[in-house]
Amino acid sequence: MVRHPAVTEPEAPSDRDGDPGFIYIVEDHGRLKIGKTRRTVDRMRAAKTWLPDMALLACKPFWNVSQVERDLHAGFSVGWYAGEWFALDDCDRDILVEGFGEFSDVDRDANTADFIRWCNSEGMVESIIECDRQANGLKRFLGEESFARKSTI
Repeated sequence: MVRHPAVTEPEAPSDRDGDPGFIYIVEDHGRLKIGKTRRTVDRMRAAKTWLPDMALLACKPFWNVSQVERDLHAGFSVGWYAGEWFALDDCDRDILVEGFGEFSDVDRDANTADFIRWCNSEGMVESIIECDRQANGLKRFLGEESFARKSTI
């Protein structure tokens, strides 16, 4: 009898290979949370325990999800409130929610390519470049750029 080697699944890429994941936007009491996750069902279930009134506005797949999240935070820095929360004016809220809603629910490749074009077309790229130029870290940049945060202090 000839023995065949066991057929095995190809080795799964590490979590960092291409950094796949999802960017989600939730709303709670007028504020928006821009976050990232690898497992959407688990994340949304957990979020409902600490934000029972939240509304999931969008959840889209991307490559380089950590960079996409960082760029969104920098791009909307003027409305940063705390952590991953933003208090955007109506115009910026529409740009984020409507623009982000146009990304595919399934095509990670297209979303990743289209994200760069979207950032350029909506003027977010200037904030992203400035954040990178300052090289002080995202948290400090958000604190310095945010009108929403300054208006509550």
